Formats: sequence, C-alpha cells, structure tokens
Amino acid sequence: MLDQTGIARFAEKHLMPDRVRVTRDGGEDVLDPETGRLIPGHDTVVYAGRAGLYGRQERIRSRTGREGAWVEEVRPAYRMLCPLSAPELREGDTVSVEQAVDGHALGRTYRVTALDEVSSLPVLRTVWLEEHNRKASA
Repeated sequence: MLDQTGIARFAEKHLMPDRVRVTRDGGEDVLDPETGRLIPGHDTVVYAGRAGLYGRQERIRSRTGREGAWVEEVRPAYRMLCPLSAPELREGDTVSVEQAVDGHALGRTYRVTALDEVSSLPVLRTVWLEEHNRKASA
C-alpha cells in the first residue's frame, strides 16, 4: 500500500520552499463610532506557512469584434502547492510571498482564481493563481 503521509512529507520538504500569507477580504465595512465613518473590515489571515509557486503559461483563444476573428493570447498563470493541512482557499483570496528561494518573488501578491483541486490520492493542495501586484526589484 502506498504511504500517502510519506509522499506528503516529501512534497512539503522538496516542493514547498517558500512562505506565504493568504488573506481574505474583511467583508462589509464597519462603522467607526468615534468618527461616524464607515471603514473597511479587517482582512482575515486564512493561511500562513509553506508553499511552492510554479509558473506556467495559459493559452487563451477568443473571438473579437463582429468579424469573429480568433485571437490567441498567452498569459502567465501560477500554481501554488500547499500542505494538506492548509485550509481550503476561496476565489479572490490574496496570496503574499513573505519568504522565497527566488528573491524576485518577495513582495509579490497573487489572487486565487479557482478553488483547490481535489484528488483520489491527496498529498498536497493545488491552487491556481494570477499575479496581482508585482513590485520591480531595485
């Protein structure tokens, strides 16, 4: 029998070298009783821990205008691997890179674009992302 926990430990050790923080929008605005103004609700940290970020390219074909000409576009997309112990992430959650093997990844943020993938042999969580904010390195 295949030992899933051994594979999961291997994946965490070798495929998740970075640290991320995942936040969820605070939701509705809250009334500040001192000023009487609405202020944005506090974002909630839903996960902080190990992860691995892996880039890939998405090819998208779509029709444009009345002529219906097909246009092919290539956009960067990212896959994030997390331990099974990480909670399920939602579309729109924000992923911030806090530590990374590649220094160019530090400070970048991503948006979760799809719910976690599921598997008959779960050993890690796979989440699809798109880059949200990229700060140029000095």
